[in-house]
Amino acid sequence: MPGPAGNPATISSDGTAAQINLLLNTSPYSNDALDLAGDDQRQVAHAQAPAGTTALVGGVSSVFADIRDANTRDLWVIFPVAGVLIAVILGLLLRSLVAPVYLMIAVGLGFVATLGATVLAFQGVGGRSGLSFFLPIILYLFVVAIGTDYNILMIARLREGARAGNDPRTSAALAIQHAGPSVAAAGLILAGTFTSMLFAGVSFLTEMGFAVSVGIVLSAFVMSLFLVPGLTAMLGHAAWWPGHGDATRSDPSATPSPAMEAGSEAAPAH
Repeated sequence: MPGPAGNPATISSDGTAAQINLLLNTSPYSNDALDLAGDDQRQVAHAQAPAGTTALVGGVSSVFADIRDANTRDLWVIFPVAGVLIAVILGLLLRSLVAPVYLMIAVGLGFVATLGATVLAFQGVGGRSGLSFFLPIILYLFVVAIGTDYNILMIARLREGARAGNDPRTSAALAIQHAGPSVAAAGLILAGTFTSMLFAGVSFLTEMGFAVSVGIVLSAFVMSLFLVPGLTAMLGHAAWWPGHGDATRSDPSATPSPAMEAGSEAAPAH
């Protein structure tokens, strides 16, 4: 882009600096523009700079290229650190080493499935060249945090049912019966809220609204309501190893099992 005087470069008044403006043939926020401004353009500018001079690449694309690189580096740090901390908290809460493992696997599967669904929707169907580099960290914060909350609510009910003397399958059924409506209602309300962002008309907000909504639905209706209770029922007592989280306790407020209810009805009165 020529300068105000029609020259390729705009020279400063003291003659010590010059600015050359370039107009990209694509969106300055696209992945192609960020790759160009953050890599190739800088290499060419530095290589072609005259002796004794310094070439600097600026502009919106260059700035966002640096932000993307910093964000990518942070993802490699935040993801494992946050995952380990959440697993430790779950282990201390449940007094188990097995349950936190498959709870974290369930959350991870929800994250990967959500990201895959978003790629399929916007790149496969929508024909976009890529997704915003902010999206993975946003998804991680929302889907992992909310999915973990739903799983904690469900696993707490599963443990409560086991402590009341129920077998693993009955405990799973009771957990879904009692905690399922709360998880489902919370998931629908939150997913509906983020769905409204689909109509924002801004590319990033549209991607975020779709991805977070799908992630919340998967976390609530697939992972928490089916996968976690199903795995806990299949593992049985092993799910609480090496602790005794399912040990029967004498608790008047605990939910009685169907067998206990039947037995109490059949007992003669004295």
